[in-house]
Amino acid sequence: MNILANIIASLPIEVPVNAGALLWILPICLSISLVYKAVKIEKFTMQLFVREALLLFITMVGFLIFVSFILLGINWLVSIF
Repeated sequence: MNILANIIASLPIEVPVNAGALLWILPICLSISLVYKAVKIEKFTMQLFVREALLLFITMVGFLIFVSFILLGINWLVSIF
């Protein structure tokens, strides 16, 4: 088992660095919101669960977009000075 772990650990993993790679944020945010709301809702109904999970997903993605624009603005300010 240790030999197999060493072989797998030595294989190079190519992580794409492009705009398309950022789309992986969406399923991660969806998974986090589904699991979080499944644990936190006290009175579980499917309608409440879907609404709360969707609201959390939209909030997370919206906040990430907001932060990305803030960082883009900081990058622009740094590059002109």
